[in-house]
Amino acid sequence: MLLSSQNTSMKVALEKAGDELSTGRKQDLIKATSGDLGKLFSIEATIGKLDTEANAIGLASGKATVTQLSLSEVHESLVEFGPQLLAAVERGDVQTSRLIAKDARQGMGAVVSAINVRYGRHGVFSGAAVDQQAISSADDILADISTIVASSTDSTTALAVIDMYFFSSGGGFETNIFQGVAQNAPPFRSEDGTTIEYAQRADSHGVRSALRSLAIAAVAADASNFLGTSHQTDLLREAGHAAIDATGLVIEMQETLGFFEGRFEQARVKNQTMTGFFELERSSILAADPYESATRFQALEGQLQTIYTLTARLSGLSLTNFLR
Repeated sequence: MLLSSQNTSMKVALEKAGDELSTGRKQDLIKATSGDLGKLFSIEATIGKLDTEANAIGLASGKATVTQLSLSEVHESLVEFGPQLLAAVERGDVQTSRLIAKDARQGMGAVVSAINVRYGRHGVFSGAAVDQQAISSADDILADISTIVASSTDSTTALAVIDMYFFSSGGGFETNIFQGVAQNAPPFRSEDGTTIEYAQRADSHGVRSALRSLAIAAVAADASNFLGTSHQTDLLREAGHAAIDATGLVIEMQETLGFFEGRFEQARVKNQTMTGFFELERSSILAADPYESATRFQALEGQLQTIYTLTARLSGLSLTNFLR
């Protein structure tokens, strides 16, 4: 019975030693922490929070990258369009300026597609309503614009109603086109309380200005009440200037976002550094010496073999065999 009890205890000890040898971590936490588990639990909790923060940094950084790519597409739709259109207008090349202006429909489609980009299930430019599409289609915008300028008799009136549509509170853009909300998407918050408000919205001045410049060009190219008149030239000229101005606004948005991307990189490096530090702290408590573990495993294995040998020999002892 004594040998059986020792055999069970030895098997348990050998199994722990085997786990310690294979995992490289001490199995007796009480002994490893000298009875003070509080520090170990605190380290584990901190590492868990840092892991959560690392996931949040990855999500925010990924969303910022997608936003930056979308703004780059908007920039590409404007950066050559504005100067080329304005140059054609200023040199009096009516045919070329009209041809360039006709590309505004395609350009608006590209801008709308870029603004409606999603990161996973989140609408990037939708504000806090991340489950919503940011804006309606380019066809919806151009249909609205065509309707409101149809009764305009000159370029000044047309530009006034277009500006009201895009920029006035409660105007057509806000009521018919923008599908998100006027509050930003949730910011990134680090474990130390730092907040980074990096989200961009489709109702920003830069996005509205980009759409406005293309809408003016589309009106100048297609609206029958302006074709072949000096008012068409005025609209084309304004579209060129507006596209150049909108390009600058989009660049400012990119620069702002780039600053936040830099902060995300700083947060990522800090998170990795802190995680590494606490993992070393945990390792200093739990890491088992491989030589010591192997030596203890071999010693326990030898002891268990000895118990097996003794048990086998004792089971063969009997009074009959002794008397013989």
